[in-house]
Amino acid sequence: MHRAMSPTRSLVEVVVVLALVLAIPSASVAAESPILGPVFVPTPARSVSTTGLVAVVDPASLSCVQTTTFDDVPGGGAPGTNYDGIFASVGVYFSERFVGQTIGYSGDFDVVTGAPSSPLFPQVGLPGQNLNVFIHIASQVLTGLGPLGFPDFNSIGEGSVAMYFPLGQSELGFQLVGGNAGTATIDFYRSNGSLIDTIVLSGLAETSYGFSRVGGMPDIAGVLIQTDDPAGIGIDNVCHDVGVVPTRTTTWGKMKALYR
Repeated sequence: MHRAMSPTRSLVEVVVVLALVLAIPSASVAAESPILGPVFVPTPARSVSTTGLVAVVDPASLSCVQTTTFDDVPGGGAPGTNYDGIFASVGVYFSERFVGQTIGYSGDFDVVTGAPSSPLFPQVGLPGQNLNVFIHIASQVLTGLGPLGFPDFNSIGEGSVAMYFPLGQSELGFQLVGGNAGTATIDFYRSNGSLIDTIVLSGLAETSYGFSRVGGMPDIAGVLIQTDDPAGIGIDNVCHDVGVVPTRTTTWGKMKALYR
């Protein structure tokens, strides 16, 4: 004979089921971050160099004098803080691209073309399409904003990011945040705007990447990062001033005065 369930037992079971459902991580948790990761399992970096003048190296081999973590600038929970101008963090200047270059788009992604002007100088993007900083998991990260604009989650991580170093670098590195098997194109420039090398990384993963100038030449003044990763990417823990004596006294005002 089938026994009817008592009202008390039914209520208890409902409460238990609800508790179990609430305890299970859902897709909405992932949706709290505009960039997804770690999803793709890291593998050895697959890279192609155009000129062979910059090598991909083990980031653990870099002895960073300075590390830009973005913890010193306003960010916060996603979508974070929008930056329409050039901003500095631990001696590095960040923007969308460099003066002389043209911005275009492929779907939701930035596409930067052309050569920088001489001398190399940061160039901001359109309002809401430049850069932003937000907390991803437990750390603040920098992302480029694509053409959909801030605060659209499909814009965050799809834009290009340019890094300008007042002191020439022979080595540098950064942690790539997100990374879901897409690609990143990384251009390295001298202070006169000339191209040193272009490296294309494929199979992107949420891991760290290191780069070294062949021959130890300290002439890397700028780095431009573009991506087609399906979920977008960010950067964190930018390792720089490797082998450079940290006597930096440069300010944004002094930089602008140099290029008037």
